[in-house]
Amino acid sequence: MDVHSVFAGLPTELLCEVFEHAAVADKSTALALSLVSSWTRQLVDPLLFRTVALSTSHAVEAFVFALSKKPDAFANSHVKHLGIFALGPVEAIDKVLDACKGVDSLACGFSLPGYKHLHGCDTMQALEAPKEQHLLGLSCRDGWDIGLVVPTVTHLRIHVSSPQTFRSPPALPGNQNHVVPPGSPSWDSLSYLPALTHLAVVYQPSKSCPATSILAPLQNLLAPSGGHPDDAAPRPRLALVLIQVTGTRSSATSAAKALNNAVMTQGGDALRIVAERAPSSAVSQWEQAVRGGRGVWENAEMMVHQRLAAAKQQLPTAV
Repeated sequence: MDVHSVFAGLPTELLCEVFEHAAVADKSTALALSLVSSWTRQLVDPLLFRTVALSTSHAVEAFVFALSKKPDAFANSHVKHLGIFALGPVEAIDKVLDACKGVDSLACGFSLPGYKHLHGCDTMQALEAPKEQHLLGLSCRDGWDIGLVVPTVTHLRIHVSSPQTFRSPPALPGNQNHVVPPGSPSWDSLSYLPALTHLAVVYQPSKSCPATSILAPLQNLLAPSGGHPDDAAPRPRLALVLIQVTGTRSSATSAAKALNNAVMTQGGDALRIVAERAPSSAVSQWEQAVRGGRGVWENAEMMVHQRLAAAKQQLPTAV
């Protein structure tokens, strides 16, 4: 049978839908289709670039080279989910970020202090309107800067090495309103993200910093005033704080249970804090979510909804 005759009578729109469905469902199929003809390559290329995960230095450099063969606005228009988990080269990482200004979700696994030292915050702040940002792995090991989080972000996940990394700084002379400098690596610096509604913290408890030690600063963020009624800075109104506890299966499960018991005892705003055992790979969880899998916050959102509904039923009825 002549292969061309199979498709000759089919509408072009139908062929496009079939090929697009196949390309979205399986990356290897998309790659194969891109080699069939220039027509199919033009069709599936945007789908191949929709989600980009760069895990090695070679992948970062290869992606920069691939973009050099595309129109200038290609990455800005088509890359919607970008994960950079390689440690470098930092110059190439900056080029990728500059080219992909239209991302909806950004995951960073490279050293943020190292990146900022060489390139500052301008490229990151020039991203148009991302809604999700994930600071994973080694990105915050040596600290972080709120200037590397885009103000439009509503969902933020941070991998912290220790809650002490995010301690509130002491009040400065003449700073009676407790306004936190934008560069401070503290929980209070999150007040500079007015769009933030969902915060996730990946955290491993220790003897010096037990699981429940992280609750106090997080509860301050949940309070309508952010814990500082006289603050001049805008405060985010968080709907959910998710604590993803790392460690062995038993220790992480035990710590998550202790955290959930503590917030249930306190009630009120604390009910919006949910703890769970961290996934085996936060990077894989991000990639699965942006490719259509279960979202990072879905289970916790359901838990908060159930808690608030139960608390509402327990309120005394006015006579």
